[in-house]
Amino acid sequence: MEKKMVFALILTCILSVTILFVLGRQVIWRKENKKKRLPPGSFGWPIIGESISFFNSINSSHEEHRRKFIDEHESRYGPIFRCSLFGRPKTIVSVDPEFSKYVLQNEGRLFQAKYPSSTVKLIGKYGLINVHGELQRELHGTAGNLLKHENLDSDFKEDIQHVFITGMKKWEKQREIPLQHKCHQLVLNLMGKKLLDLPPAEELEDIYKAFDEYIGAMLCLPVNIPGTTFARGFKARKTLIKKIYECIEDRREHPEVDHNDLLTKLLREGIYSDEIIADLILFLLFAGFETSSTTMAFAVKFLTENPQALKEITEEHDAILKSKGKDEQKLTWDDYMSMKFTQCVIKETLRMISVAPCLFREPKEDIEYKDFLIPKGWAVLVFLSAQHLDEKYHFEAHKFNPWRWQNEGHEISQNPWYMPFGKGARLCPGYHFARFEIALFLHNLVTKFRLELQPSVDQENRDLQRPFLIA
Repeated sequence: MEKKMVFALILTCILSVTILFVLGRQVIWRKENKKKRLPPGSFGWPIIGESISFFNSINSSHEEHRRKFIDEHESRYGPIFRCSLFGRPKTIVSVDPEFSKYVLQNEGRLFQAKYPSSTVKLIGKYGLINVHGELQRELHGTAGNLLKHENLDSDFKEDIQHVFITGMKKWEKQREIPLQHKCHQLVLNLMGKKLLDLPPAEELEDIYKAFDEYIGAMLCLPVNIPGTTFARGFKARKTLIKKIYECIEDRREHPEVDHNDLLTKLLREGIYSDEIIADLILFLLFAGFETSSTTMAFAVKFLTENPQALKEITEEHDAILKSKGKDEQKLTWDDYMSMKFTQCVIKETLRMISVAPCLFREPKEDIEYKDFLIPKGWAVLVFLSAQHLDEKYHFEAHKFNPWRWQNEGHEISQNPWYMPFGKGARLCPGYHFARFEIALFLHNLVTKFRLELQPSVDQENRDLQRPFLIA
């Protein structure tokens, strides 16, 4: 009996302290808010804040649910609000396109990239999103030079076509294709070849599995306990880094072997340490692997659900083939530039899925913006996917409508609400490359296969994991 009373007393004390802590913090923040004009918002639970509801929303298998967290907060507080995410109670979320653009365009001056510690651990100290100043400009320039528009025709076109044609040839004997998995393999083959001169993913099952687990940890609760998604992802990072170091050692032991990849180029230049090179290579593998492969799979999903769009893109690519001789099937640069409707499909897919849904920044000083003060050192989360799916900026935002981009060709959209590759000094260096390889993928797919959706037996994941029937 006495033990029960002691336990009840301890539990009461814990609850009392927790309640006093929450109430006290709310009083302090109300005073701060009144004095400093902070954006309105909520606190959520101590420590975990609102992270669980945030992750449940953005990871939803239902497209219409991915804005739930944002919609609820925006309707209550407006398009700029504060909340507690990733263990940081001082977080400001922006779904205001003007403020988001202001934040991203002032990178390095008023704001700097500042991601949660869990993301830093996965990406690495020298991953592009974690470096600043001169090193960031140098590494961004290195990646940009590799993937710039002028190099696509000379350095990538043949490799991309070879990887896609070879890979898709194996699909012809199969009837049911798990497309997202197959797209992952194609892109990993390409990025592994261009960055590390690796053999096909089918010959490196451990690397492919590690990549799968590594990417899965990017948008999950950062709980580093054995068996959790995050812990498996962090372990996978070690496997991938180890593989990169093995490649570095191989280059040094066998300098006579000619490797046409970024790793060899960086080692010959001798500018960066092995740690910087390893983190940069891993970041580029991750960025190129996840963004392009996911966009490819969803583009096909949206096309098969929209017969008119599928018909129009097929006619565009059939016309390209018809203009060639029977013995010449490889695409030229002029062929790529003629893919007008294909570019519309790619842009619309990127708008709807927003592979990089949010970007993190931190004010370098107290910043006045309209009626708000954005305090130095706070986290600012620019939520790109929210504005991409907002009816205020895109008519019928949840509807796949590639024709909305018909007058913009190959240029990055001038629509101020559309920022799939970010903006400013940290604009994705591979945006030309991503659209190029997706276009070549769609060309090979629609000219060689007939597409049908295979009904999913898993209704809970029907939007994200639907396999495809390709006959």
